[in-house]
Amino acid sequence: MNPALRVFLLLSGLFALALLTALPPWSLMGKANFVASGVCHRLPEHSLFFEGEQSPLCARCTGTYLGLLLATILLILRGKLKSGLFPPLKISLALASFVILWGVDGFNSFWDLWRGSPLLYAPSNGLRLVTGLFYGFSWGGWFIPFFNSITFKNPTPRRSLENFRELALLVTVGVGSVALIETRDPFLLYPLTFLSMVGPLLLLGTINAMLLKLALNLYPDGIEKGGEFLPLFSAGISASLVEIAVLNLARAALKL
Repeated sequence: MNPALRVFLLLSGLFALALLTALPPWSLMGKANFVASGVCHRLPEHSLFFEGEQSPLCARCTGTYLGLLLATILLILRGKLKSGLFPPLKISLALASFVILWGVDGFNSFWDLWRGSPLLYAPSNGLRLVTGLFYGFSWGGWFIPFFNSITFKNPTPRRSLENFRELALLVTVGVGSVALIETRDPFLLYPLTFLSMVGPLLLLGTINAMLLKLALNLYPDGIEKGGEFLPLFSAGISASLVEIAVLNLARAALKL
């Protein structure tokens, strides 16, 4: 990469994060709400409340980012964050069933919102949280090896999820996390607020970095060193904040 372009990409992300820090809203909750508003509808009736305070993301999106976070942590602990192979067919089928459950519950919830009565069953924030969680597991199992295989020259030749034991561990920890959230302990609002701000930025930043690499044909043979990815990721974060700001402006203009 051209050194001047490298510096520019790196500074773009730092500048965007500096603006996010320096400009209103001033509180952590306010900034989390700003980020969450760009990626989530945030309907109060579909959201989690802790002593009257609404979590920045709706229940389904909260579950999704929590699931992706837990899947990423599992890969880190098992030394597979740079895994370049998809799960085996039987695991992929299980992940596909998670996506189907997420879609069915989302459509049923939308039908209830649109028609005033559920199509299949009474929706609840607990179900939204759980189906979002399982959907996040699917993102972790599929997106991470997809990203690694496109971005890095030598991704680790291991599967992101190798067997049902790993998947069962992920599900167990996830269900335990959901049970903890369902206690509605007000202290949980703080880590969920942090997740609501950092989760979307990291995911969008990673996707944008991958797209930027492809669009500019940077490192056509793949990135060899982690440090080479940093300027792309920094620019990806910058692009994410611009996208979120535009979406917030559009929602304000449309009064959504």
